[in-house]
Amino acid sequence: MLVMADPFAILGAEPQFDLDADDLHARFIAAVAAAHPDRFSDPMDQADAAVRTAEINEAYATLADPERRANALLIKLGGPAKNDDKSLPPDLLMQMMEIREQSEQAIATDNRTELERLRCWARNQREEYLGRISKLFERRDTTAIRMELNALRYIERMLKQLPH
Repeated sequence: MLVMADPFAILGAEPQFDLDADDLHARFIAAVAAAHPDRFSDPMDQADAAVRTAEINEAYATLADPERRANALLIKLGGPAKNDDKSLPPDLLMQMMEIREQSEQAIATDNRTELERLRCWARNQREEYLGRISKLFERRDTTAIRMELNALRYIERMLKQLPH
């Protein structure tokens, strides 16, 4: 697996969980403009610029997504990677199984009201997890951050699997 360079360093952003989206986007635009291959006439410089632009695009994609940003920051802080620690809150799997059953029933019966309720539940859960993760980063509690990120992954998958 390819290890990406530090996305915070690539975009010159502070290594923190809470980033200003407008500032991040401005950093991205400035970095892409400075590295754009069309700025260089030498083919070797153009090739290097293309690689750099791809690196900048990946850094922005990572930092613009809260889950990916949290994972990158957690690794930067020396915390466990998702493959190293798969811990979950005690009741999460049972809760997710119950929600999965409810969503399958709502899909089978084309119950749009229930599907919307489940989407709202999942969006609210996502915001709650992100809020807790933000607070845990302030305390640098890397073990708890990993557990919350693992749980958030279940919520994100649920959101992607619910029909719109």
